[in-house]
Amino acid sequence: MAGQHALLSPSSAHIWLNCPPAARLAAQYEDNGSKYSQQGSDAHELCEYKLLTALGQECDDPREHLAFYDTEMERCCEDYATFVMETITGIKESCPDPSVLVEQRLDLSRYIKEGFGRGDCIIVADGVMHIVDFKYGVGVLVSADHNPQMMLYALGALELLDSLYDFDHVSMTIFQPRRDNVSTWEIAKDELLKWATEILVPAAKLAFDGKGEFKAGDHCQFCKAKANCRKRAEYNLELARYDFEKPELLEDTEIAAILERIDQLVSWADDIKAYALAEALHGVKYDGFKVVEGRSTRKYTDEAAVANAVAAEGKDPYEKKLRGITDMTALLGKKEFERILGPLVYKPSGKPVLVRESDKRPEYNTATTDFNE
Repeated sequence: MAGQHALLSPSSAHIWLNCPPAARLAAQYEDNGSKYSQQGSDAHELCEYKLLTALGQECDDPREHLAFYDTEMERCCEDYATFVMETITGIKESCPDPSVLVEQRLDLSRYIKEGFGRGDCIIVADGVMHIVDFKYGVGVLVSADHNPQMMLYALGALELLDSLYDFDHVSMTIFQPRRDNVSTWEIAKDELLKWATEILVPAAKLAFDGKGEFKAGDHCQFCKAKANCRKRAEYNLELARYDFEKPELLEDTEIAAILERIDQLVSWADDIKAYALAEALHGVKYDGFKVVEGRSTRKYTDEAAVANAVAAEGKDPYEKKLRGITDMTALLGKKEFERILGPLVYKPSGKPVLVRESDKRPEYNTATTDFNE
């Protein structure tokens, strides 16, 4: 598995392509990692094992030392390996001997100074090169469409394989099992190289040199400097000019402007609170604020002892509950779940949600729409 990350890593490309100086700024922050990043690393290591094993290659089983291994991770990684193998089977219908590279280190130095990355799976066939990237995260739905991380992987794969194989298109797929998300996007090789020359190279040079203009936006979400970045603060504080006590008096255009960035505003406020708490716990004093102990709930000191004590009184200390759909699927397996329980499962309509017009879901039939129809 990969070790250190490049300053301008593919995984952070959506940040430094939009806000070049953010790369050097974020490098000043210590990378303490998180349980989510470790969980993702564990899942990738298991995916590598599952796929190499499916390909008939020798590979050490990592499960004993994975900190976050559980039945969900096992199922997701098995699904990933199955998906890749099915993709390879489909490719073999037109190309009998595709090459498969797993966890391949990719050199990006032609486009990015000291740049490199690691592709989860690259499948090389006549005409089209396929890149599959595994995402274990559940918080953000990831799309392959114009995804800069995937485009960088594609460029690295081209650098490695273009002289050996004849292909003119690159197909990129995000496999995100915990969101039931498989997103695929294809681009012509010439278009990819044009993007690299016109967009990537100039932005990467600015980012590496710590130059360019700061720019706030959706990309701020995963930036290490997001909590105390002045540009992000200015961007969100622009909303302070609106009178939030009387939103019914705002013009529709004003409400639309607020909706455009309300999620970012809430996220920014949460980031500020989390950052300030961490700093306060290290001795920083903020005028008018103090750290106190929050509310807590009672807990058992010994669950086994509690169960024994209640059972001794002739009472049942446990409650029985039907397994949820995800847990039941893990118990039975996908095919058996559909065979046995398919007719007994339904999906109710979701609650209406206001989203951007770019969202791919069909528009909800409002009462007004129904009346007009």
